[in-house]
Amino acid sequence: MQKSAAFFDVDDTLITIKSMFDFYDFWCRENNEHDRLESYMMHFRAEVKKGTPREQLNREYYRQLAGVSYNKLEEAGEKWFRIKFCPGLFIDNAVTALKKRQTENMLTVFISGSMRPILLPVAEYLGVKDILCTPLELTDAGTLTGEIGTPQTIGDGKMEALIQFCNQKEISPADCYAYGDDLSDIPMLESVGHPVCVGKYTELARHAVRQRWPVI
Repeated sequence: MQKSAAFFDVDDTLITIKSMFDFYDFWCRENNEHDRLESYMMHFRAEVKKGTPREQLNREYYRQLAGVSYNKLEEAGEKWFRIKFCPGLFIDNAVTALKKRQTENMLTVFISGSMRPILLPVAEYLGVKDILCTPLELTDAGTLTGEIGTPQTIGDGKMEALIQFCNQKEISPADCYAYGDDLSDIPMLESVGHPVCVGKYTELARHAVRQRWPVI
């Protein structure tokens, strides 16, 4: 039985892109929905300027996929990753840390507001088996309703998902590591004994220095 785990945010922590938006761009172009993509991105930018909470923006993203087959999303996620794959996709310091935790026989876990069809090919490439991500609500026919379940893996929801996982695995969060890049990751980082900030020139890095957390 593993006695500790290392939890990794994904976007801007392990990979250099915003996976949800990069995937949605790919999805719309694959399905010849250019106008839909442009309309959504205009709306998203306007909502960001208004200061709309990330949790609400996240919910609105998944509403764009209402009616889509989950199986088709999985197929698209695999194709998207094959196209995006290149050495520059990954953040070397964080991947090195992940591999180190794996050699120490720790569970390595993705924890992200993104969805499993996007995260799974990245996880498989990095040898990560556990993924904590946005739970998608599906119809009996296997299509997305456009709504999501709980916990919503952003902000406090990441912390909640992490603690639930630790309880299930009978692991103490005090023995665990967590890696993040954004201020919204603070609740998750504060919930473990070994928080690590990824990225040296960010608001989170400044916070990490004050907290005496490692910055890589």
